[in-house]
Parts: sequence; structure tokens; C-alpha cells
Amino acid sequence: MPEVDGEATESSPTSQPKPSELLSREQLYELVWREPMLRIAERLGVSSSYMARVCIELRVPRPQRGYWAQIEFGKAPSKPDLPPALPGGLIEWRPGSAIGTTLRSVARSAKSTAPVPIGGDSDSPQTEPRARSTGKRPAFVAKRHELLTGVKPRFLKTRKVENGILRPYKRLLVDVMSSEAKLDEALDAAQALFSALTAKGFHVGFSAPGAQMRRADIDLLDKPSKRHYHRSTWAPERPTVVFIGELALGLTVFEMTEEVEVVYVNGQYLPVRTLSALQLRRYTGPHHWTSKEERASGRLCVQAYCPSWRVNWTKRWQEEKPGEFTSLVPAVVRELEAVAPELSRQIDQARLKAEEERRKWQEDMRRREEAAERARQEKARQDARQELLAAISAWDEQRRVLEYFSAVEKATALAPDVDMVHISGRLALARDLLGDLNPLDLLRKWRAPSERGAGKAFAGEG
Repeated sequence: MPEVDGEATESSPTSQPKPSELLSREQLYELVWREPMLRIAERLGVSSSYMARVCIELRVPRPQRGYWAQIEFGKAPSKPDLPPALPGGLIEWRPGSAIGTTLRSVARSAKSTAPVPIGGDSDSPQTEPRARSTGKRPAFVAKRHELLTGVKPRFLKTRKVENGILRPYKRLLVDVMSSEAKLDEALDAAQALFSALTAKGFHVGFSAPGAQMRRADIDLLDKPSKRHYHRSTWAPERPTVVFIGELALGLTVFEMTEEVEVVYVNGQYLPVRTLSALQLRRYTGPHHWTSKEERASGRLCVQAYCPSWRVNWTKRWQEEKPGEFTSLVPAVVRELEAVAPELSRQIDQARLKAEEERRKWQEDMRRREEAAERARQEKARQDARQELLAAISAWDEQRRVLEYFSAVEKATALAPDVDMVHISGRLALARDLLGDLNPLDLLRKWRAPSERGAGKAFAGEG
């Protein structure tokens, strides 16, 4: 666990980050050198150990134990410069968001001066190298790659496997797939590959969260098969990539499978090649049938691929015999370095094409919106015109009715032999039936084109 000082000092009057605010590496750097980690953690609603992890993952140097006490006596060491971020590394963080690869384990194991045996767990160093059945290797390596530090126990916590290839529960792991028997060699192979790439100045790590990098599909079979199905395999949460300049290339180290003949014996399928002649004679008849099944082959392969969705490129390098992987590494590094410029060019071309397609799509949408707006304005104008004409027609009709009532009243007044009471009653009934004949009400209810929603932003139509 990282050591955290709790001594309090007066913080700078500058603005303090909010618990939900996104912090850049530069902001975090200024923050941790401005006040104690414990105080920062309390304000952001996280633990001080979690804040230490954040600093490790974003590669932000932080004060060591006793720094704030030394400040009071004017003996504090100078603040180190903020190192540049690694290609594809985290450059910002929001409190509460998920972080972490294996860098914390790397920082912890770096305190130990004991060498790490190849294939061993850095958290449990061994003093003697294990014997190997195939291939040769040096007894120790000076430093385990950060993605491979302490990962073996996590791979061994696995789901039930049928083809022998482990399917660990944890997904934020380096992209290595193998059987339990081959796990040490697979991690050694990844170490050899990563070390060779690092020696060339290329950074190997996880893709950054939200980088929208895909992981290419993996066909574990060493040879193409006519089978129409494959068993589900484990996939990491984020691709493992190597950055060659600005280009990121995905890497997967895995143990291949092969189709072998198996025989059914008491509820399980046994590989025929592992049975003796006596067992082969015994396991015959209707209760013992043979078929083809995938099994771990004991041979490794590395697949490189372009993680960009715009460019489809993959290549595999596979062992012909177990133990040959180390001899493949130089060719892998050379070919990755050689293909990088062409893939970068293809990605740039694909990006420009995608931008052009997006520009055309946006222009097409703009034209559709404009056409829809013009159609809506024309419809509003036509509707307003029809309603206005209808109001005028109704006004004419009302005026004729009023003129009729007025003429009846005049005629009644000029005819002495007409029953005035009876006629007045009939007129009252007629007016009551037609209601209030106020022509101004129709004009008040009429809506002009601008009052019908014309000119509003187009949304959801088309």
C-alpha cells in the first residue's frame, strides 16, 4: 500500500476540483504537489491509496512520505518535472472512474531487488529456475514487463475449459491465451516479444479507455477447418497494443489448438494419440465412438492486427515445433516496423475518406432539413390561406343571415296585418339557433403562417 502523509498544510487559494470534474495529468500534478494526498482524497470522495494508484497509472510523480513536514522546516526536496505521457497512456481521470492495469503491482515489485524468474510470478520470486521440457532460455530476466507482472494467478482463476485454453474471470489482463500447462511459456513468449519491441523504442501497453480500438478475432486452430462452429474463447477488456510512432498495432500471444481424434470413454473424450495399443483395442464397439475435437497443441502463435475499424490487417507467426517462439521474435519486430508506414498511410486515407463521407452525410441531412422546412412553410401558407378564405366565406354567409333578419323585421313593421308577437318569437328562435354571429371571432381565431410553427428547427422528421 502506498504511504500517505496526513500532515495538513494551507492549500493554495486557487479553485479546487469538484468530485465529478475531469482532471488532466497536468491538473493532477499541480494538485498533488499543492496539498497532502489525504486531503485531496477526502475532497474527491476516494481513498488515499486509490489516489496513489491514479498517480501511478497517469505517471504523475507525487510527494514522498514526510514531504509536508519537511516543507515546514524549509528542507523539502524540489518538485520533479512531470514526465511526458506514454503513447496511448491515460492523460485524464475522473474521480470514481475505473483505472489500473498492473502498474501498481509493478511499483510494488520494483522495491524488491531480487531477479524475477522467467515464467514465474513476480509477487512470489523463486530462487531456482524451473526445468523446461522444450527450448532453451536464460535462468532470469532483469525486469518483467508491467503487463506481465503478477498476472499468472489471475489467469489460473478460470472458468471450465473444454479445449484446454484458459478462460480467466478477470478481463483486464494482457492478451495472452494458453493452457495451464503452457502458461509459463506463453508469458515468457510475451515477455520476449515485449522486451524486443521496447528495446526498439516502442511502447507496449493497453489501449486507453475510450480509444475505440477493436480486438481482431482469434482463430485458435493451427490450420483452417471445415467445422462450422468454434468454442467461445476468452477476450480481454482492452486490446494489448504496441505503439510504433503514432501507430497502434494489436498483439495477441496464444497457444494454438488442433483437431485431434478422440474416443468416448465413460462420459469423456480421450485423445486417441495418448492411448496405448491395449486401450485402443479395449475402447471399441458401440459404447465407444470416435470423433474430432479441439485440443491445446502446445505450440504458440502471435497475431498482430490493426485495431482501427477502418483498416483490416492481420498477420500470424506460429511455431512449427514447441519452443521456437524466441526465434520468431526478430522477424515479428522487423515486419511490424516495416508495415507501420503503410498501415499509417492507409489509416490516414481511411480517416480522410470517413471525414468526407461524414461531410457528405451532414450536407445531405442539411439539404433534407431545408427541403422539409420549405415544405412545412408552404403547407402552413396553404393552410392559412384556406382558413382565411373559409373565414371570409363564413363572414359573407353571416352577413346574408343578418341582412335576412333585418329585412324580416322591416317587413314586419310595414305590414299592419302581421302578428308582431308571433313573428318576433320566431326571429328570437332563429337567432338562438344560429348563435352569436360575430364575424370578428373568425378573424381572431385565424392563424397566420408564422403562427403555425413554420420556421422552427427541423427535428425528427424526414
